[in-house]
Amino acid sequence: MVSFYKPATVKKARSTRRTVTVDSWDMLGQGVCTEQQPVLFVEGALPGETVEVTVHKQQKRVAYGSVHRIIKKSEARRQPLCPVADQCGGCQLQHVDAQQALSFRQQALTEYWHKQLGVADLPWAPPIVSEPQGYRRKGRLAVDARHDKDFKLGYRKANGKDVMDIDACPILVPALSSLIAPLKRVLAAHRDRRYIGHVGVMAGDNVTVISLRMTRASTPAFDAALIGFAIKHQTNIQLELSDGIKRLHQCAPLTCETEPGLFLRPEPDDFIQVNKSVNQRMIQQAMDWLNPLPAEKIADWFSGLGNFSLSLAQRGAEVFAAEGVAQMVHRAKDNALKQSIDGIHWAHLDLGCADSAEQALQHGFHKILLDPSRDGAQVVCEALARHRVKAILYVSCNPSTLTRDARCLLASGYSIAKVGLVEMFPQTRHLEVMMLFTDKNNA
Repeated sequence: MVSFYKPATVKKARSTRRTVTVDSWDMLGQGVCTEQQPVLFVEGALPGETVEVTVHKQQKRVAYGSVHRIIKKSEARRQPLCPVADQCGGCQLQHVDAQQALSFRQQALTEYWHKQLGVADLPWAPPIVSEPQGYRRKGRLAVDARHDKDFKLGYRKANGKDVMDIDACPILVPALSSLIAPLKRVLAAHRDRRYIGHVGVMAGDNVTVISLRMTRASTPAFDAALIGFAIKHQTNIQLELSDGIKRLHQCAPLTCETEPGLFLRPEPDDFIQVNKSVNQRMIQQAMDWLNPLPAEKIADWFSGLGNFSLSLAQRGAEVFAAEGVAQMVHRAKDNALKQSIDGIHWAHLDLGCADSAEQALQHGFHKILLDPSRDGAQVVCEALARHRVKAILYVSCNPSTLTRDARCLLASGYSIAKVGLVEMFPQTRHLEVMMLFTDKNNA
């Protein structure tokens, strides 16, 4: 019998508004009001506040809205540090005290995991916290070049595609933020601006890089202007073209330190943790929790450029690093060898393939570190339910897929030994979690 999927009916909210009292936050930083039926999620509301809400959509069991007016304000509410925070699509939680926001979200995750995983007492570690501004070392700026006299360079507006023009950004590291206004002046003066898809910016420990994604080849005059800008501001600058990268000016290869004496050299499109100080503390916590020992076989899966692999190998472990992007595997291996680190076995591997995961686990690992994308590591966790290891450290950027994968591991006999929040992107909905699983029968 054929079964057809019928999506849930979504009703447009009436123009009338509701006045509600917010009970709690969910893990995305939305206010939750359970006195309403259906349960109401309120963008911009804090626990304990009484607010007038405009409801945007309603389903059978849940409804969604945003704050129209605050009647009773929470003591945790703060004035946003950025003047365009209410328009920008980047930082959604600048209206709440950062420490209180983490507390609200940890409580939300505790309740969520109690329901979803049946875990009563979670072994919470202190969160890894960040400075509220000047932390982001990588970003992407949108371009609007449709109007000759109104060139815009900035971020997409919240809930829309329009570009919000900016001259600086308090979230970017100062070395990047200070480049926005002068770069915009250079781009606005040339017709080649019409062929810019977006502008990527990245800051290393030694130099900054600006990368322009172009939809067609640039003119010599445009290249010359960009080179002049790069020399004046001592930055690397390059064009991303359909047939490869065109480096216009390079002061030095960009370097990002992970631990003292260890570094990565990412290209603009490579994944790299955007918050340097938080990343370094996350690596240190990973080493403390996983406790790599000399001669242990440890897998670092979804390894990227080797953010964790280098540190594991430095402590004497035999590391098996697997990554799904071939170019990153090549660069990671080359970078490790330049640092005289040869205890890592690098592999280009599709960890979403059950056969690949099963075959890789034949190495007989003692411990495994997982740092997947938002999709999680379902196939790997299903394989680990059959191939037991002493410890699994799961670094997650999506609590929902972590929950799914944790359910699999817990059902197979692993237990949660430690869990902690990682504030990689303060004042945003994005939340990272580190969770350590151990097998008491494989100590």
